Amino acid sequence: MPESSRAIQFERSANDVYVSVLKSAKDTTAEQIKTAFEMSRFAEALLVDENVFEQVLKNFKQWQLSEQTPSSRYSERIATLEDARLYVIISDDHMTATLSCDAAQGGTPIERQDVLEALKGAGVVAGIKRKMVDKIINHAKNVEPGSHFDAIIARGVTAKNGHNAWFERLVDDARQRVLRPQEREDGTVDMRDLGEQITVLEGDPLLRKHPPTKGRHGCTVKGDVIEAFDGEDTDMAPGEGARFDDNDPMTIIAARTGMPWFTHNSASVDDVLTLKTVDVSTGHVKFKGSVIVTGNVTEGMRVECTGDITVAGYVDSAHLFAGGSITVRKGCIGHISSEDEQRLQSDEAYIPHLSSKLHANDSIWCAYAQYAFLKCNQSLTIDRQLTHCHVVCHGEAFIGGQDNSARGKIIGGTFETCAHICAGQLGARAGTLTRFILSVPPPPVSTLQALSQLYYQLRAITYRLRRVEKGITRCQSLANSEQQKSLKHSLVTGAKSELERLRSIQNDLKVMRASLKNHTTLRIMAAKEVFPGVQLEYDHKKLRIKEHRGGTLLLLKDHELRMDILR
Repeated sequence: MPESSRAIQFERSANDVYVSVLKSAKDTTAEQIKTAFEMSRFAEALLVDENVFEQVLKNFKQWQLSEQTPSSRYSERIATLEDARLYVIISDDHMTATLSCDAAQGGTPIERQDVLEALKGAGVVAGIKRKMVDKIINHAKNVEPGSHFDAIIARGVTAKNGHNAWFERLVDDARQRVLRPQEREDGTVDMRDLGEQITVLEGDPLLRKHPPTKGRHGCTVKGDVIEAFDGEDTDMAPGEGARFDDNDPMTIIAARTGMPWFTHNSASVDDVLTLKTVDVSTGHVKFKGSVIVTGNVTEGMRVECTGDITVAGYVDSAHLFAGGSITVRKGCIGHISSEDEQRLQSDEAYIPHLSSKLHANDSIWCAYAQYAFLKCNQSLTIDRQLTHCHVVCHGEAFIGGQDNSARGKIIGGTFETCAHICAGQLGARAGTLTRFILSVPPPPVSTLQALSQLYYQLRAITYRLRRVEKGITRCQSLANSEQQKSLKHSLVTGAKSELERLRSIQNDLKVMRASLKNHTTLRIMAAKEVFPGVQLEYDHKKLRIKEHRGGTLLLLKDHELRMDILR
C-alpha cells in the first residue's frame, strides 16, 4: 500500500521497501527523499546502501530522460525490513544461558513467545529468569534499530556439598599453651609468662561434635542434575580421663580432674604428677599423664610422659620425652664429649652427641639451650639463645621474639627445619659454623584435603559410569522397543554429563598436582645481624655467608637458596 499520494511515496513488497517518485517531480533532491523516508513508517528499515538516496536520485533523473517511460512513477528498492533475531548461547559447563539479541530494523520486534521458543529450541528448561524476559523485550524496543545486546536469561544451580562432621573444643588444649605467651598491660608480649596451667574439673565439657550436613544437588540450565556429596561422618571417641555426657551424646566431658588435650575427634584428660626435683632420690620418671617439676632435672636423669612436661628450673644433661609439649622455665644445659669435639674440628659436617635431650611430640619452650638436642613436631620458642645445639623442628621457630622484633641468637650447631625461623642474630664474630639444613615445607592440610576430595569424586563418577555401562547392556533385553529406546537415551545422556564432570575433575587434579611440585617460600629472618660462618644447605646445594651483614632474609624459594636484605 502506498504511504501517501505525495510525490515521494514508500511501499512494501514482502520484506523489501521501495521508493516511488512521481515523474513530474523534476526538482526532487536526495535530501527530500531521505527526509520523506525518515518520516515514513519504514524509517527503521535497513538501507541497502549508505548512499542509496543519492543513487535513487541519479537513477530517477536518468529514467526521466528516457523516451520509453510510459509509467508515471519511478520505483526502486531502497531498504529491507529485518525482523529481530535471537540466539541462545550456552556456556561450556551448561550453567548459564545468554540471550544474544539483534533488535529489529523495521521488522517484527521481539515478543515473549519468541524468547520462550528460542530457549526451548536450545534445550534450556531450568533456571530461567522470568522477569528478565520482560526486561529484554522492553529493552529491545528502546535501543537503536539493529543494535546488538546480550543478557543472561538463565542460570543453573551449583551443587553444594555437605559439610563433614567437625569437632568444637570447649576448653583450651593444655599442650598448646606454650604457643601463647601472655600480653602485658602496655601491649607487649612477655615470652617468659606462659600463663597458668590449663586444668579442668570432673564433669567439665571438653569437646562437642557437629554432625555432617546433607549435600544440595545442583542443576544445569538444560535440566541435568549435578550430584552433590553429603558430608562425611566421623565418630567421636573419648580418650583416657574423659567420657560421653549422659545427657548429650554429642559432647565429651572430663571424667577426672587434670590437664585436657585433644586429637581431631577425641578429648583426653591427663593426670598430673608434681615433683620438687628429679634426681637420684626420685629416680627416672615415667608417667602416664603430665609432669610438673617445680625445681630442676639433674644430670643423668630421664623424664618420660604421655602428656606435657613443665620444669620450673633447669635441665642439666638430662633427657626429657613428652607426648605433648615441653616447657623449661630457666634453661637447658648440656655438654659435648672431648672425642666428638676433636672430630668436629676435622669434619665440620659431623653432628656430635649432646648430653641434654628434649623430645616433644608437640612444642618446646625454653629460656635458653646450650649443647642440647631439641626435637619437636610443632613450634620451638627460645627466649634468649641457642648455643651449639642440634635442633630438629617441624614447626616455626622463634628465637627471642617474632619477625623484626626478634633479638635472640643462634650460635653454632645444626638446625634442621622445614618451616620459618625468626631470630635476632645468626652466627658469631668468631666465624663459628652455624648450619641450617632445610627441607621443602609440606603442602597445607587444606590442599591435601581438597586433593583427597577430588579423588573421592573421581572414584564416585567412575562407579556411576560403570553402572551406566551395565544399564545400557541390560536395556538390550527389553521387549518393548520404545521403552528400550527411551531408557537407552536417558542412560547415554547421563553418561555424557558424567563424562563432562570427569574431565573437569581430571583437569583440577592436573592443576593441583602441578601446584604440589612448587612449595611455599621458607624464610630464615635475622632481624639484627648475620656473621660469616652461617651456612644454608638444601639438596646438595649450599649458601655460605662470607661477610658480616645487617638484617638479612635467607630464603629457600623455588628450590633455590637465596639471600636478601631485610627491609
